[in-house]
Amino acid sequence: MKNNDQRSSVLWFAIGLAIALYSKKYGLGTFSSPGPGFVPFLSGLAIALLALVVFFQQRYKEGKESLKDIWVQRKWPTMLMVMAVLVLYTIFLKTLGFILTTFLLIAFLYRTMEPLSWRKVLFGAVITALGSYAIFQLWLQAQLPEGIFGF
Repeated sequence: MKNNDQRSSVLWFAIGLAIALYSKKYGLGTFSSPGPGFVPFLSGLAIALLALVVFFQQRYKEGKESLKDIWVQRKWPTMLMVMAVLVLYTIFLKTLGFILTTFLLIAFLYRTMEPLSWRKVLFGAVITALGSYAIFQLWLQAQLPEGIFGF
């Protein structure tokens, strides 16, 4: 095998195949009346299929990228900041509430990952926070944390 992507795709192919085969024990049912093993079976097949796609893409890839090149090109400070902000999001979610915390998270991500103008950042963060609130709280009626401000 040429690279790590090929090696990992073989592992994912085996995992997907195992999921698909093991889920048959629960009964697949039919398309009109699916059994409890139907969705896991399709998920396992999808994992295995995607692993095959990656395997053959890497097999016929012309340019080779060394492992060192892959790690050097990453923006480590940005990635670490995003991970830290995601941890802070989970910490402050109950205290500040879903809408405000999501607004702050999305604004940070828009500004950090691909610097946009403040107008676009604020507009995108408001639309994302209110849109996700409308989907989860109003439409799906999921209970989202309100926080100290009541929203």
